[in-house]
Amino acid sequence: MKLADLVSPIPGARLESGANIEIERVIYDSRQARPGDLFVAVPGYHVDGHLFAAQAAIAGAAVAVAEAVELPAGTSVVRLIDTRRGLAALAAAFYNHPTAHLFLAGITGTDGKTTTTHLATHLLEATGRETGFVSTVAMGFGAQARDNRSGQTTMESPLVQKSLAEMVAEGKTHAVLEVTSHALVQERVAACDFDVVAFTNVGHDHLDFHPTWEDYLAAKAQLIDLCANSASKALEKTAILNRDDRSFDHLARKSIPRRWSYGMDVGADLWAGDIRSDLAGSDFRIGGRWGEARTRLPMPGRFNVYNALCAATIALAFEVTLTEVAECLTAFPGVRGRLESIALGQPFGVYVDFAHSAGSLAATLGALRPLTEGRLMVVFGSTARADHDRPGMGIAAAAGSDYFVISTDDPLTEDPAAIAQEVASGVPPGSRYEIILDRREAIRHIIAMARPGDLVLLAGKGHEQTMRIGDRSMPWNDRTEAEAAIRNL
Repeated sequence: MKLADLVSPIPGARLESGANIEIERVIYDSRQARPGDLFVAVPGYHVDGHLFAAQAAIAGAAVAVAEAVELPAGTSVVRLIDTRRGLAALAAAFYNHPTAHLFLAGITGTDGKTTTTHLATHLLEATGRETGFVSTVAMGFGAQARDNRSGQTTMESPLVQKSLAEMVAEGKTHAVLEVTSHALVQERVAACDFDVVAFTNVGHDHLDFHPTWEDYLAAKAQLIDLCANSASKALEKTAILNRDDRSFDHLARKSIPRRWSYGMDVGADLWAGDIRSDLAGSDFRIGGRWGEARTRLPMPGRFNVYNALCAATIALAFEVTLTEVAECLTAFPGVRGRLESIALGQPFGVYVDFAHSAGSLAATLGALRPLTEGRLMVVFGSTARADHDRPGMGIAAAAGSDYFVISTDDPLTEDPAAIAQEVASGVPPGSRYEIILDRREAIRHIIAMARPGDLVLLAGKGHEQTMRIGDRSMPWNDRTEAEAAIRNL
């Protein structure tokens, strides 16, 4: 695409030079720059891309900037009002606005986004709607889905638009996108035309990035505005809210043509009742304005019933029937690293889960407690993120389990022993626990302790396949380690 054609539809953009050069990629990382690229200088969390615009230009790229930057003579230059929003708009234009050709659902919230994204994709696919998805775990469609190795739940806008364009090229008609508060603040999905947006819950997370809970909630709420202002595709713009979450009243004040709720009370548009759970899943009644049906979700935990309700309401917004929802939930294959069972014939349960905060750890243990015949035991650690309530994780583990091991989970440049001591500072006297920093040793230790009827939870890493220590990412997989420990018995 010629630079002039790429830039012309972008509001406020001004092409200063290089109108006729051919653009082959839109990028934001100067280290990737080469001739044929348009490098967009975006402000990052730690550094500003404007500092590297000259470097990208020297490598042969055209550059898009919002500030005055000294550039080599002959550089092709685009001036943008806002490079964050401009990057999203340029990426969408480069890939021919893929969301104009897809019915798009966006899912945000503190917990449950990934499971809900996969559930919604399953319901749409199973009812004949060709559907792609992007989640923390994977992206793509069907058997061609590939691991998300970007390190981001919602990737930067060129990667989001590229993934969506691949779906269009493969004939997909629907897409489901997991959306974080970071992505909303940083405009990564600003050029996406959403049709349905849904919220799982809004807890106390990412408060290193958002100054207060109210700021965090406001960031999430931007998704409703994006949807309400998106181009029409002959489907009423819809926001789906958790009626039982404290965020409901605030989010319900946002203007959008259609608003539906879900929850455990019959006052919600879609509700669940008469829930009967075991380690293999939950049976429940699902009902609302669309009628009633009995269904089974093959994932344990009350919080997963909430995830199923959220996904079901998304499907209903895309005109799936409640009968179809109830039938298709029973065949959901689960999500890697989300209460994933490891069963090699051992007489006790072992689950791998992504619970990596005080709230999610408490919720997961709370769901497993009534389903555990013997002891409930857990291995977990706290990551290097500054907003984590480390003492709260110790409190949650002590309250929810019979025995736990505090170990290591992506400490980056922090001292793993110091992190573990912070977690331990919240543990009440008399609690049964140990600190074993070597996570492999911790897993082998707790699995060796397990007896018939016990349940072991390995929390925090979930689907992840690396352990980040210092500036290195080393191969790591909780499932692989658990299987090795079981075979070692």
